[in-house]
Amino acid sequence: MGMTVYNPDGTVASVFQGIKRDGNKLILKQLALGQVPMDVIITPEEGLKSLGMGMSPGLLVFILLFPYFYFSYRSEKKKKAAASAAEKPKT
Repeated sequence: MGMTVYNPDGTVASVFQGIKRDGNKLILKQLALGQVPMDVIITPEEGLKSLGMGMSPGLLVFILLFPYFYFSYRSEKKKKAAASAAEKPKT
């Protein structure tokens, strides 16, 4: 199980499979392009930089509204699935 990240065209950019700590670094296990195994290392300095990125108003609003976005997305997926099932000819 992992988190899949997509490109704007819908193709898989990366699949994050896990995070572990190694001394003072974080190691993210991922599949680049969904196929190439790769470990990404985050040092304390780079981690501190990410906190600055994470304090953007856009990200904070996304986190606060995440339950709405999640349930809206799930509802949209169910509607599409029901519409495609209704379009299939019955045999």
